[in-house]
Amino acid sequence: MMNDTMRLRPATLLIFSNLTVFLMACPFFVSADDGNPAFNGTWLINEELSDDTDKQVEKAIKAAGGKVTRTKKKGKGRYKGGPPEQALYDHISYDEILRFQYREPEFHLLYEDNFERVFHSDGRRRTASASGTTRGERQDFAFASWSGSNKLYVEARPRDGGRTNEVYTLVKSETGEDLLRVELKLNPLMFAGPLKIVRFYERAPLKSK
Repeated sequence: MMNDTMRLRPATLLIFSNLTVFLMACPFFVSADDGNPAFNGTWLINEELSDDTDKQVEKAIKAAGGKVTRTKKKGKGRYKGGPPEQALYDHISYDEILRFQYREPEFHLLYEDNFERVFHSDGRRRTASASGTTRGERQDFAFASWSGSNKLYVEARPRDGGRTNEVYTLVKSETGEDLLRVELKLNPLMFAGPLKIVRFYERAPLKSK
């Protein structure tokens, strides 16, 4: 259940700036009649409701008996960045913008830097990154299944040989606005993990004419 802290917050100027660039680069458009329209659209991270990904990484390291070491990066995203085969983990756990399109049985999830995931709900285990792989290179793959009309389960095998379990649930804020709750359980191959993160997104406001 939602508590009193679960309120929408105004999106920051930085997110709106990133959103403008993001929308201009999007190769597809979402129709309200495609698949499950409640999930389709552009979503912005709500940082107040979401876990801090950096803190969750540190919790996972400590839980596995490891020691947190200082990084050269300061501020948010201290643990973001790594080899290309781990790009999927970074995008789903750090990016502030997510564009969701479902047209049965195909999903398109577009993140920042034109990182795109394509997968299906009919048993096909395929996904591709528009920004990551070259022909013949090992690719990420995933498959998905619906649970009712407001919950989606996604299981992925990133290129590093690890795995992800993702649950996308459409919920309501106290004021009745849509929120997309994303529960992540990430198991990078070379990470002691698992890494657990819960993120909340709110719908991007429509542009005024």
